[in-house]
Amino acid sequence: MARIHLFEFTDLSWYPDVFRRIQTDYLQFAASMGTGHKNLVPLFQKALAHARTNHIVDLCSGGGGPWQHLADQLAEAGLDISVTLTDLYPHPESVRVTGLRVSYLPEPVDATHVPAALTGMRTLFEGFHHFRPEQAAAILRDAAKKGEPIGIFEASFTPPLGPVLLVLSPLITLLTYLLVTPFIRPVTLPRLVFTYLLPMVPLATCWDGVISLLRGYSPEELRALAAGVDVEGYVWEAGTMSTGTGVFEFTYLVGWMGEDSPGLM
Repeated sequence: MARIHLFEFTDLSWYPDVFRRIQTDYLQFAASMGTGHKNLVPLFQKALAHARTNHIVDLCSGGGGPWQHLADQLAEAGLDISVTLTDLYPHPESVRVTGLRVSYLPEPVDATHVPAALTGMRTLFEGFHHFRPEQAAAILRDAAKKGEPIGIFEASFTPPLGPVLLVLSPLITLLTYLLVTPFIRPVTLPRLVFTYLLPMVPLATCWDGVISLLRGYSPEELRALAAGVDVEGYVWEAGTMSTGTGVFEFTYLVGWMGEDSPGLM
């Protein structure tokens, strides 16, 4: 199915910050529950080895994404990495990732124009779909021109049940919200009111979840974006990777400077 770029509530400037925080906390809680990101370790090993770096600059970090577990999984694989979390609109108080390997940059960072001082492999988890093709291409081009490796990772439904699961996803999201909210910290009155009494945030998340899946770039679309980045010696690899479940798979695009094998893989 071709990509469809409709609006998400979290992209709207007027979306109340209290709703945004509740939604971010839920998404971060969900991201921290699984361990499937360990399947991405070989991609990191390849990109970091080519780039000769052990630092990662995570873009559009939100609440911290998968780094609570992924930083340790990379270390267990022999990669002594450090991670800097960044965002265009930083909210340090919303970050739920802790550990010596992970730090948070409180200054705004634009993913399409990352400051030259922030060196290392750039990553985006579940954030690339927010950008229209021209912006997405600018993110890739900025990394390639500065010679920095980059990894784009997003979850999508596994074929052939994707359309069926897409239809069911709002109900699944709503039920999950109601079940896990008591376990999300901190427990606050606004979180309880806008989840159970006036469930506006779960409903907004249901919409955003469907739109996120419709906005996602396929491996073919990622390859097309990468093909438009004309930087000599920069290598791209796109494809899918298991999440360890039969429902979702990771769609990825990884790039690095590697004079030995330029082009698309």
